[in-house]
Amino acid sequence: MDQVLTLPTTSFEKADVPIRYFQKEFASGLRILDDWQRLDGWSGKGKEDYKSDFIRAVLYGNDIPKIMEYTLLGDETEKKRILDGGHRTRAIHEFKTGAFSVKLDGNYYWWVVPDDTRPVRDGDGRNKELPQTFKNRFDNYSLTVTTYLNLTDEQARQKFNELNHCRPMNTPEVINSHSSLLVDYLRKEWSSFIKDEDSTEYQEIQTMFSLSKKDLNNLNHMKVMVSLFSLVERCGKIDALDYCQPGDALRYVRANDDAELNTQFSRSEFLTVWRKFTDAMQKYSEWYGEMVTLEDEDTDYEFTLTNHSESLTYFHYINSLSGGTLSDEKNSKIFEFSEKCHTYRKQCPKLNKELDGAKRGPIDVIEDVQGRLNTLEQEVGDKVVNWLKTFTNNGSGKNNMKKRHSILRDLLD
Repeated sequence: MDQVLTLPTTSFEKADVPIRYFQKEFASGLRILDDWQRLDGWSGKGKEDYKSDFIRAVLYGNDIPKIMEYTLLGDETEKKRILDGGHRTRAIHEFKTGAFSVKLDGNYYWWVVPDDTRPVRDGDGRNKELPQTFKNRFDNYSLTVTTYLNLTDEQARQKFNELNHCRPMNTPEVINSHSSLLVDYLRKEWSSFIKDEDSTEYQEIQTMFSLSKKDLNNLNHMKVMVSLFSLVERCGKIDALDYCQPGDALRYVRANDDAELNTQFSRSEFLTVWRKFTDAMQKYSEWYGEMVTLEDEDTDYEFTLTNHSESLTYFHYINSLSGGTLSDEKNSKIFEFSEKCHTYRKQCPKLNKELDGAKRGPIDVIEDVQGRLNTLEQEVGDKVVNWLKTFTNNGSGKNNMKKRHSILRDLLD
């Protein structure tokens, strides 16, 4: 007998919604974008015209793609959550709140908001207020909106990824949209300050893990945070460093590429590991705070981390110790070691460049440069040279992490 085929069904509604109502609900919070949504891809270099081009298409009355949204199962507020159309929604809202203009017939037309404190843009120049006739045309334009009803969070993310195959998301975006306790907790941990570049927490995360503003704005920190979590979760296991590199963060989160790996924790399992992780972050933060207070009276060197691979190394080392934090004596050794790394990193490229340029010259010139390079390496020591070699190729890889961990043990134990 043939097996009966059963397929899941999804309920949805379709409606034509005038922009004035659609934007009003977005502005009031009745229609939202989930935190795990993709980044704003219509801003930045080379994309300056994306939003105004879209607004112009609406004013021309062109047919635009429909908006896809959903309601979340169990959400008593019944907020509408946009699945596909976030960029269009943001563009509509920003245009109606006076954030950018649209170029029409050689002039730049703005939606001037009442009581706007910004300079009046209407005048003799090319900046003009959008006439009321065209405001009405824009407000009355009907958006085709499909609303899936009562999706679970996991179903919504699945729909989101299906809808966005037309423009594949990058790895940080995929991680950010993944349905798991780990990703949700990581996102909540950093969402309070990740958009506030002036906050103390933002700047601390930057320096403690050597992350640039671009890393944070592009969600690259999610890969680093997953790596840090994996180091805590797998601490003491034979393959503790197998998923330590940010390049493996998606594999770790999905846990579908390794039969021995399972990161789809139950809530009780996860909360136990999460507490260990937050304790590890606190321990590392306190250690880093001690390091940046150290000084060398003979130089102006201040303790800094060169890249996130180096921060992963220290985070792993600090949290693999059986006791408490490192002693002042050992912190001083790390400071001195880091200062030597800084010296070698600064001077070695110059000497190598000088040596390369001297190869066609007299032998005594070559010997002089080579001698100075040898002296530099002797002054900083083999540990410094070997430490810096580990960053030349896949610095966060398991083997390079092991090498640096061994160097730290030899230096401090």
